[in-house]
Formats: sequence, structure tokens, C-alpha cells
Amino acid sequence: MATVSVTLGEMKDLLLRFSWERRDWAREDVQREFGALVLYIMQQADRLGIDLVSAGESCVVRQAGSVPTLVPSKRELDA
Repeated sequence: MATVSVTLGEMKDLLLRFSWERRDWAREDVQREFGALVLYIMQQADRLGIDLVSAGESCVVRQAGSVPTLVPSKRELDA
């Protein structure tokens, strides 16, 4: 099996595109894909000794005062 190397920034970009390009998928299919992704992220964070709750809280603090956009518009993705 080949190993694929993706940076976290690239993964974020892929997730943003996924959210727009897979809107026609059945909810169960999307749920299964996101479940697999969450498990993968949890395993990688554990291997690196990263507390995901603390990382999330830190992200919220850094973004305080700005309006977070979880899913940008399709226009922003295509830019």
C-alpha cells in the first residue's frame, strides 16, 4: 500500500472542498467518511501527544474577535 503525505493545511483545504462537492452524497455515506477522518485525526494527535480539546480551545482564543467561517462560500474556494 502506498503512503500518501498530506500537510494539515492541505487536509483543511480538502475538507473544505469536500463539504461543497459532496452535498449530493447520502447522509450515511458522509457520516461514515467523517467518522473515519475523526478517528484518523484522533490517532495522529495521540501519537504526537496533542490534546485535541486544548488545541481547539487555543484556536478559539486566537480567533477571538474575528467571525470564524467554518465553511467558506463556493466562490472563495474557487478563487
